Amino acid sequence: MDRVVDVCVIGAGVSGSATARELSRWKLDIEVVEAGYDLACGASRTNSGIVHGGYDPIPGTNKAKYNVLGAHMIPELAKEIGFRYKNNGSLVVAFSEEEVPHVKELVERGAENGVPGVSLIGAEELHALEPNLNPCAVAALKCDTSGVVDPFGMTVAFAENAATNGVRFTFKTRVESLERGEDGLWRLTLSDGSHVSAKAVVNAAGVHAIELHNSVSADKLVAHPRKGEYELLSRDMGPTFAHTMFQTPNALGKGILVSPTVEGNLIVGPDALDVDDPDDTATFPAGLAKVVEQAKKTWPDYNGREVIVNFAGVRPTGADGDFVIGEVADAPGFFDIAAFDSPGLSSAPAVAQDVAAMVAERLGAEPNPAFDGHRDLPPRFLEMTEEEQAAAIAADPRFGHIICRCEHVSEAEVLAAIHAPIPATTVIGVKRRCRAGMGRCQGGFCEPLVAEILCRELGCQINEVMLQGPGSEVAPYLRGEVRHGRA
Repeated sequence: MDRVVDVCVIGAGVSGSATARELSRWKLDIEVVEAGYDLACGASRTNSGIVHGGYDPIPGTNKAKYNVLGAHMIPELAKEIGFRYKNNGSLVVAFSEEEVPHVKELVERGAENGVPGVSLIGAEELHALEPNLNPCAVAALKCDTSGVVDPFGMTVAFAENAATNGVRFTFKTRVESLERGEDGLWRLTLSDGSHVSAKAVVNAAGVHAIELHNSVSADKLVAHPRKGEYELLSRDMGPTFAHTMFQTPNALGKGILVSPTVEGNLIVGPDALDVDDPDDTATFPAGLAKVVEQAKKTWPDYNGREVIVNFAGVRPTGADGDFVIGEVADAPGFFDIAAFDSPGLSSAPAVAQDVAAMVAERLGAEPNPAFDGHRDLPPRFLEMTEEEQAAAIAADPRFGHIICRCEHVSEAEVLAAIHAPIPATTVIGVKRRCRAGMGRCQGGFCEPLVAEILCRELGCQINEVMLQGPGSEVAPYLRGEVRHGRA
């Protein structure tokens, strides 16, 4: 099937979904095409979930500009479109006097970038704030505006609000090629054999964005995909640190962090390994061992027995280290969000706002008076008081049927995920939306129950239910024929 739209957004990660929402403020016909089976199948999910304050990027860069603006927008957006965010602050720790000058440079850079609440603190205040920190720590940068967020939940919030404002999402559909015709329209050939013609294209394809840019522009970009491995620890370890704990950064990045998550777990990582395959998200014992070894510099009492899952993500790092944002000079109507590595999550709202405005201006679009920018945060049975739980069960008895024992996820929450504006159609899709299977047993109890509910609600057989994407039929996993780590 061939179709004509005003704007085609390539990629349903955080930048693509946020841009789609911003575009829905205008009277435009918008379609998002995504190669993966769901939202945020790439770096938008497999990251630290940190809202960086903006003291790290080099002043004057796109990263510096958009990090500071985006971090400022996220707290209000969390209320407006319903995703979980916590302003816990961050610390960049110097473990020796030799590292202190570098930390001071970051404090000065933060001031130059316009980041509020950045200061240098000494050992006494540092250890009072974080008693579990390595006693060798001598000073730290303290940033009061940093926070933590659920990166998948943030992407879902942008995408679902976009969908309720008329944006269409197409999954399991890769862009095979694109070219600009004599009529000025971009013609995209998709992996399902269909074509989309668009007046404008937003290239938000994550690790593949530079490939798409190079296919339409003579001004070639160079990519250096960089993999990072993580370990996620149980909720019991969440209170170990209050702040997001960074080590003094080096040439490869911000170093190994140890941070509470917005859901109450503790996350450790990432390492930095340049890879040839941008889709290589495998983890290896040697890499994870190095993550743990380096994490002990921050947390000498690291408790590996509390690790519940490990995972990896690939960051779409560009050769010059900065984001590539905006309309491509020799490809009119083609707009890049490329080389979008850290702090991409923090920057996404501000980048989306600017790119959508560029597209609207290019197309001469009129404002959409029907735009509704609000979305409610889906309720969590685990977070309710006893009185609220009783009221919820009285209104809907399915709140009283617990599917996931570890996270106390009810059948009502699973159903809400399956019947959302962008529905969960797989076991992992349900897991990422409402945390059924996110606990200590990682779905050992609840995955069969979630699969049964999917069968019932989607009207299919158990052998048709997928764990995550095509080729991951759930039946062999439930029978124990296949073992697979999943985050």
